[in-house]
Amino acid sequence: MFRFVLFVGVSWFLSASSCKIPANLRDVVVGGSLDSLSYIADVQRNYAKLKHLCVKKLSFKEGRLVWNMLLVWNPKAVRGVFWFLPHDNENSAFDSAVYSATKYGGGFLSVLDGDSRYNHTQDPNRNFSNSSQRVCKQQLAPSPIYTSVVLGVIDTFKDPNMPYLAIHNNTNGGGISALKSNAKVKSYLAYPKKEVLMANWGLKDADNLVYIAGVNPKPSRYKLQKLLKNGLNVRYEMVNPQNNDCSMSNYVVLEKNTQNYYNIEAQHGQTKTQKRMVDILVNRVIFNR
Repeated sequence: MFRFVLFVGVSWFLSASSCKIPANLRDVVVGGSLDSLSYIADVQRNYAKLKHLCVKKLSFKEGRLVWNMLLVWNPKAVRGVFWFLPHDNENSAFDSAVYSATKYGGGFLSVLDGDSRYNHTQDPNRNFSNSSQRVCKQQLAPSPIYTSVVLGVIDTFKDPNMPYLAIHNNTNGGGISALKSNAKVKSYLAYPKKEVLMANWGLKDADNLVYIAGVNPKPSRYKLQKLLKNGLNVRYEMVNPQNNDCSMSNYVVLEKNTQNYYNIEAQHGQTKTQKRMVDILVNRVIFNR
């Protein structure tokens, strides 16, 4: 069985100016040339920009599922913001992650599923658990290897002081909206409700928002106000072991014991807006510029 061992490669980070593979990833890296990965639609679309970044394909197996992922990082600034993209059908999210890696350093890890949201019937964002037992309803099987690989990659590239970051796309007026709340998730608008209801594009659109998560009934007032004052709609997810859905946000809060997590959600096709959200979150919230 594949065993993923976290390696804190400080010397590698200090000297990295090329696409040298970190020692702890060598067992899962199966592809290294950009041309060899040009069959991937996301790579084709961003080929010119990816030429300036490091691009590697990762592959590993757990149970009946084979997982393929694309690891991208900026060799000129390895330690930067680092994103996780669990859904291969979210093109604007991928394009925005390339934009972020180019502009801010760091990089991202993107699941490859042939432009599908699922790996067979498993949602990659409902597959985080260290347990050798199935934990959540949307988990097909235990996932300690998947969890170890994904979080191991993120922790290899992410500065310890940086937040855990995810980036997604959603549908117009779907279940993920800044106008909707439920027992687990509370929404907060950065603009008057009337303006949000009328918006179909841009930052005011209810489909464009930032997820945060924590264990308390209400979010940190400072964090919430920081996001809202900078024009970002917010959804706050209250997490506990009873409502754990095996998503990345739930795993980070419950197992990593941190609430330093942000997920940028934008409607499919709103790439320009999603890049703007990246700029706002990175510059004004994370780096507090």
